[in-house]
Amino acid sequence: MTMDSSVIINFTTHLVKSHDAIIFDCNAKELQSIAGALMAQNQFVYPVQLNSSFNLRFILTRHNYAHSSIVINTSCKESSILLEKATRDRYFNKTYQWLVWGVNQRIDNLFPPEINYIGPNAQVTFVNESNGVYMLWDIHSKGRHLKSKLEIRLIAKIDRNSEQLQQIRNIFELQSIRNRDQFNGLTLRGASVIDQENITTNEQITAILSRPSKDSGVAAFIKYHYELLGLLQERFNFSVRFRNSRGWAGRLGNTTFRLGLLGIIMRNEADVAASGSFNRINRFAEFDTIHQSWKFETAFLYRFTPDLNTDGKSGNFLAPFRKEVWYIGLGTLIVVVIMWFLIKVIKSRSLKMDSQNLFFENENEPSVSKYISPHNYSELILQTLGAVCQQGMDPMYNNLPSRCIVLTIFLFSLVMYNYYTSSVVGGLLSSSGQGPASVDEITLSTLKISFEDIGYYKVLFRESKNPIVTRLISRKLSASRGPQEVPIYSHIDEAVPYLKKGGFAFHCEVVDAYPKIANLFDANEICDLRQVSGLMEVEIMNWIVHKNSQYTEIFKIAMCTAREAGLVQRILRQRQIKKPVCQSLYTVYPVSLSGVMSAFVILIGNFLE
Repeated sequence: MTMDSSVIINFTTHLVKSHDAIIFDCNAKELQSIAGALMAQNQFVYPVQLNSSFNLRFILTRHNYAHSSIVINTSCKESSILLEKATRDRYFNKTYQWLVWGVNQRIDNLFPPEINYIGPNAQVTFVNESNGVYMLWDIHSKGRHLKSKLEIRLIAKIDRNSEQLQQIRNIFELQSIRNRDQFNGLTLRGASVIDQENITTNEQITAILSRPSKDSGVAAFIKYHYELLGLLQERFNFSVRFRNSRGWAGRLGNTTFRLGLLGIIMRNEADVAASGSFNRINRFAEFDTIHQSWKFETAFLYRFTPDLNTDGKSGNFLAPFRKEVWYIGLGTLIVVVIMWFLIKVIKSRSLKMDSQNLFFENENEPSVSKYISPHNYSELILQTLGAVCQQGMDPMYNNLPSRCIVLTIFLFSLVMYNYYTSSVVGGLLSSSGQGPASVDEITLSTLKISFEDIGYYKVLFRESKNPIVTRLISRKLSASRGPQEVPIYSHIDEAVPYLKKGGFAFHCEVVDAYPKIANLFDANEICDLRQVSGLMEVEIMNWIVHKNSQYTEIFKIAMCTAREAGLVQRILRQRQIKKPVCQSLYTVYPVSLSGVMSAFVILIGNFLE
């Protein structure tokens, strides 16, 4: 059956208002005629002859504009192959406006169950003819792969004689979109992650995810996304039958076969997931994102005790400066002592040569033989130490080089002392910075560590090549643990009492631990609570569906609406519990012996000297 160019022109220019059209036909003359008629209407036309070889992926590319029109003549036998390719590669979506010329054809024959990618996002218009009038029907489904029936609605009529478009319904109007929102109790395929054994039934999964309390093996963002899924269920009137997995990702050897929840969605075995996904560049080609709102934040939590500090050796006598500063300062003084000694030797030798008197001795400038004695070495070092300690110098040297060196030492000690005392006073006034502040410092500290018993930690330790993680495993996780010690993987309810005792750090998603900490810790203990992130990135998680899913567009719009209405923010306030506020005025930490040991060593060394 030949296609009527007036129908195609009315469809492209008036009904969907597209600017480019792709025509699939097996008749070369008809193809040329329709292309010419469309170009006369300022349309960009790409004619494709169906009985020739072509690659659909090279024709329908990302360079096609939104609402690009695609016209198919179904009287060509090759059209069925084209429709199969379109459903397999997921081209029935919002980007393309399909016009299926089906005069003298049955819809059931053109769209058999194998053509199953005609969901609520599809923009497919079917054309048939009755008594000289062309009828244009909008076709979509709530999920053809779920045995949902095709839904057909008349949107326009075109009289063959007058060639005028009579638009009955605007397919882009709000009422038409709402008609696609009603799923009529359809059951969608769902996926979840619960790291527990013997979770096999949908009832078990629903019972665990619907509980407001914390469950073992269930991340906080899992229950959050389950609540978001509840918003979609209320909005579109559908139910979900879940399939559970123990983890999110993984591969078998060097293959591209994904395990876990991501593998289920990638293989299109689930329509929606009650979980978020981490942002990874290699996932953008396989998944669509319908929403982002959950801030995934994990950290080590521990209670500060006086035996901990920022360098792993507690706020001690040397703590105000880093080791590098102490080494550079000591090296500077050694260089100054050597220069001072050389200046005195050179000055004494010049005086000897001027007087030609080998036994000439000045009261303030001893002889060369005196300078090389061990007694004068120690005397010069003690004079330098006295200048550093700002104790003065008696007798004072009367030559210019020695005076310059003494003045330099006094200025050096003044600047260093100013920074040193400022750091000490600042540390006394504020205790928030005390304790290990990075993952490496946690690794070097005396803290026993444990992790929440959940799947992503096991993947991290097995696959990560980060040197920070490697050091943590070798120093903290390799040794065996006794029966009275906390295991490497534990539940939050078991770990928080150990946090209260001190000497223990627990890594978890912090919003899960805060409620338990608020119940067990008193005001002073909350002020002692420290949080160290860095082992896992803080990021906003993606709520994903399969790439070019039938539900991508409609779910994304619904979540934008829910966010604007404040529903998402309400769930976030309930799920992302804030850290308990420190309400104590200050905390006094006793001075430990290890903190002043270095000062006593220096003092004893002075006595011995």
